[in-house]
Amino acid sequence: MDKLRALRYFKRTAELNSFSLAAREFDVPASSISRRIKDLEAELGVELLQRTTRNVSTTELGSLYYEMIEEVLRNLDDADNLLSQRLDAMEGKIRISAMPSYGEKVLNPILQEFRRLYPKIILELDFSDDLTILGKGGVDIAVRAGKVPDERIMAKQLSNAEFKLVASPKLLSELQTKLGKSIFAIEDLKTCPILQFSAKFEIFSWWYLQDEQWQKIEINPVMMCNSGDALLASTLAHQGLSLFPAWWVEQYLETKELIEVPIEYPVSNIPNHTMGIYLLYQKAKYKIPKIKHCVDFINQQLAH
Repeated sequence: MDKLRALRYFKRTAELNSFSLAAREFDVPASSISRRIKDLEAELGVELLQRTTRNVSTTELGSLYYEMIEEVLRNLDDADNLLSQRLDAMEGKIRISAMPSYGEKVLNPILQEFRRLYPKIILELDFSDDLTILGKGGVDIAVRAGKVPDERIMAKQLSNAEFKLVASPKLLSELQTKLGKSIFAIEDLKTCPILQFSAKFEIFSWWYLQDEQWQKIEINPVMMCNSGDALLASTLAHQGLSLFPAWWVEQYLETKELIEVPIEYPVSNIPNHTMGIYLLYQKAKYKIPKIKHCVDFINQQLAH
């Protein structure tokens, strides 16, 4: 039995909970995956996977075994990857995971330029909100919002959690005339048309910072939507005030299509300023030339 191959098959099947998905990655029949894992179980004398007609999952011993072999296989893959490349080689595949909006609006143009400079690089991009665990699932680089991750992952902050309260110049002028003031008070937002972001299970409240304390704002939204692009289009169409991450509306503020609303206190979609957007990668993989160049390139373009 090729035990190393069997271990790789088991690792990915355990992560994907599927023989067929693992088979697709390795480009072999699902029966080959299943047979080699059965051989591994026979050698070990334990059942690693529970198999049903609909699902595959690790047994209790299988989960323990996975935890013990996962880091070993990851380190072996990193070592193989490093030694397989010449020091000046810039070729091969890089797997990158990022949040959809940030990936599409900010990251993708940078990666297009990176590909232009290094045409032998193949980029495998996954723009989704799915939780990414580096070292599992083959992801080399991730871009995520959150707090600074643990010490096992290297992190470079690309932006902070700053939000901008914005409106079209036409609507802002109308509201300033109606309220008789150029700088809004927090309570003025009750009477303003508000465009609010909502996710599948959550409506994102608005908050303001006063005396180092975040307090919830009472608003009356005229529109709630789970699409940032739809909210942006409505904001540009003078339909209401909206809150966006600074990186999302930067170009519209530069062209004056949108204007930042003057208000007495900082306003945000999250009640803290400790979160940010981070470029994440494993220290071992940073030694691989293609990964190092890509990390450095993204960081040079985006780091503030």
